[in-house]
Amino acid sequence: MPYSGYEQLLVSGSPRLYAAAVLIGAVCGYSLIAKDSRAWPIDLSTRRKLLGSVLLGGLIGCAVPAFLAGDFVEWLATHYPIGPKTVIGGLIGGYWGAALYKRFAGVAFDTSDAFARGNALMLAIGRLGCFAAHCCFGVATGPAWGIDAGDGVHRFPVQLLESALLFGLFFWINALHRKNNLEHRRLFVFFLAYGILRFFLEFLREPIAGSLWSLGFYQWLAILLAGIGAFEIRRRTA
Repeated sequence: MPYSGYEQLLVSGSPRLYAAAVLIGAVCGYSLIAKDSRAWPIDLSTRRKLLGSVLLGGLIGCAVPAFLAGDFVEWLATHYPIGPKTVIGGLIGGYWGAALYKRFAGVAFDTSDAFARGNALMLAIGRLGCFAAHCCFGVATGPAWGIDAGDGVHRFPVQLLESALLFGLFFWINALHRKNNLEHRRLFVFFLAYGILRFFLEFLREPIAGSLWSLGFYQWLAILLAGIGAFEIRRRTA
């Protein structure tokens, strides 16, 4: 489909509902992260700097990949002031932001568990906003499975499926947190699980970014996220 068709789909969405979902997700997710981070044996100033480094890394990770994605996604990034974002990049960026700050600040205590529940909840709510905004749209399918979001094409509501799966991950991670199971590994269990889910969900999403070796750009990011999760789980279990 020409880029104009994709633009029509995005224009027909609701930016207000998208902004509301993102804001609600951010508030709910950050509230859990802030609550869980109180268990860190560090002073308030260091805790705020660490959270800030995660936020900065996450924002950079959300935005930069779009300029490298190719196809329609890269075109959007170069033509609109507020271009497309990727939550996978945000998770990876936040991970590296925390790692770099802790290395230079000399923070040896593990802080990863504090980000597990909040990230899962934030993404689950945010994906509802993607559905309202008609972004991250699914592949064309028949009327029995698809929804016409404004471009005359019935598309699979992959945003809703992803949101449902993310809520499932959130409730699972929340249960692990309450029982204190998989201590120091819960965030990376989420990375691994979401990376795998997102890899397969991309087959249901319209391929509007570049590809390499028959795999889409976001599938490679999903592999990277899952790889980080698997590496950290193994390292912390040995």
